[in-house]
Amino acid sequence: MTSKHFGNIQMRGLNKLGDVIVPGEGSFPRFGQTEFSSEIDRMLDYMYEDDRSGLSLLMTIFAFTPSFLIKWVVLLSEKNAQFPDFIGAPLRMIQLGLKGIILTLYYSNLDDQNQYGEKIMKEINWSTTVAKLDSDQEVPVMRKETSSWTNPSSDAVTQIYDNARSAEKEIYKMTVKQRRNFITSLKKLILDEKEKIVDIIQKDTGKGRSDALFSEIFGVLDHLTFLENEAVNSLKDAKIKTPIALMGKKSKIFYEPLGTVLVVSPWNYPFYQAIVPITISFITGNSTIYKPSEFTPLKGLVEDLLYRAGFQDDWVQIVYGDGKTGSQLIDKRPDKIFFTGSVATGKKIMSQASEMLIPVELELGGKDPFIVFDDADIERAASGALWGALTNTGQSCTSVERIYVQENIYEKFKTKLLEKTKTIKQSVDKDGDSDMGGMTTDSQVGIVKLHIDDAKTKGANLLTGEGWNGKDNLIPPLVLDNISDDMKICTEETFGPILPLYKFVDEEHAINLANDSDFGLSASVWSADNKRALRVTRKLKTGNVSINNVMLTEGNPYLPFGGTKYSGIGRYKGVHGLHSFSNMKSVLIDSNSNKIEANWYPYTKRKYQLFSGMTEGLFGGGIKNFIKFLIYGLKLESYSDKVGKKGRV
Repeated sequence: MTSKHFGNIQMRGLNKLGDVIVPGEGSFPRFGQTEFSSEIDRMLDYMYEDDRSGLSLLMTIFAFTPSFLIKWVVLLSEKNAQFPDFIGAPLRMIQLGLKGIILTLYYSNLDDQNQYGEKIMKEINWSTTVAKLDSDQEVPVMRKETSSWTNPSSDAVTQIYDNARSAEKEIYKMTVKQRRNFITSLKKLILDEKEKIVDIIQKDTGKGRSDALFSEIFGVLDHLTFLENEAVNSLKDAKIKTPIALMGKKSKIFYEPLGTVLVVSPWNYPFYQAIVPITISFITGNSTIYKPSEFTPLKGLVEDLLYRAGFQDDWVQIVYGDGKTGSQLIDKRPDKIFFTGSVATGKKIMSQASEMLIPVELELGGKDPFIVFDDADIERAASGALWGALTNTGQSCTSVERIYVQENIYEKFKTKLLEKTKTIKQSVDKDGDSDMGGMTTDSQVGIVKLHIDDAKTKGANLLTGEGWNGKDNLIPPLVLDNISDDMKICTEETFGPILPLYKFVDEEHAINLANDSDFGLSASVWSADNKRALRVTRKLKTGNVSINNVMLTEGNPYLPFGGTKYSGIGRYKGVHGLHSFSNMKSVLIDSNSNKIEANWYPYTKRKYQLFSGMTEGLFGGGIKNFIKFLIYGLKLESYSDKVGKKGRV
């Protein structure tokens, strides 16, 4: 056996390790009986040089280490959960890393000369897939067939939930610190492979490369860092104040797993909206069933990353399919549904879930206002409006869809905005040198055309983008003014690269215009007067507000995210989000005494009088009443214990 990266000594060490991990039994060959040498270079070619050198050194050590010692190390690594983190973490890396290499080589060798390969696959129910990372490179990935499903039958959906319920128990046994280690592994993997992930995102969505990097990769890494830093403290048992009337008792909140969480995600940010809720669900101790949008499934990517980060197959199961598939998954009653998408679909999910009282969290659409007062920096505000309306080609629930400008600076702002719009560069680029990409779905292109045609028919002025043919998915920035209330573009979510301009007179007028919407997801307020900006912010009926910035509340992973009105129900992300994926169990702890509580039976006239006096003292206020509370409380406690043990006297 030869390798361009490993010499004979390293190959001997690899063979010894392989025979320890896969000793062979019955119809299964031991590792050394398979022709793995043809696969080792394919794997090593993909590794970073530092990782390859480290692995080479380790195999050299194993080459001269007795097999019984290698076996002892491997067995110890399997018990990593029983050790403190500083010992368990390196053992877990041995278990996941070395075993992953050996098993991948063992199970992925399917060439005609390997007499065992197909038999092994059939026996153990594993399949090999290839995750396409770019046009020039393919990386072999090993994955159990039950980790992902496509258009599952009713029986298959039952199996998915059986797997999930079993996985619940495995995840529950882990501490939050142990789960955090998998988050760290996933974060490192995403950071190392960010360019390849961007390739896949672009292929499914048509985004500009910078859009994909900024909004999806960076956002995911920021979120995973939040989980690393905050999850352990946020999910530990919380001590809660106990009122004086319950003196001697202790109160706590336990943050425990819900069970199995169903995550249904949209097509506009397919990577971010997969990894963020999946990892929140996992770190809080739940098993997860994840159904991506059929329009941007990123097929194979998420399960590949989770697998290589060490996630067991059934901890997160990915189910590909359309709305019918989503409905089937709801029918099996998950313990929570987390849905991001349209209002129409959100209503359907809520209606179906209500029949079984399944908790739902809905992150829906928006019609976000952007309010510019006359003391704002026009240059900065125009740049913010441009980015807020056009990022991801306007396909964001928090995109700017209504730009309100105070009338005395309206023309100056419009001129500056149009000037900046002309500089926008649009293409599905490969080097990041583009501002905007294209629309992802044909149906959304149709909605943009419908709204623009409706506005123009009713008197709106289209100030840019006149050359768009109404069909091309590379829709240019569309700036409009002279908007009226009867236009669809004024009231309905467009989800495209539009910038409708409106005038307002004063603060009250701006607030009324902004709140005159069925949506309430996000908003922006621009002013040099911080008191005014905060005053307006408090009066806006919305879930999120950025002051002198745009779409930035969701950029802080410590802040909860969610909307009001038709924009959704609930909050996720931040500490609030961790708690929303948990069963918050209230616990009151008393001592194991022989006392009978004052509020227990029997009720007597004397107890009523004492309890009434104690109540007046406790809530009456002042030192005199506090003394009264103490006196009546002590008498009540003594009397209640006496009659509770001896009966009415």
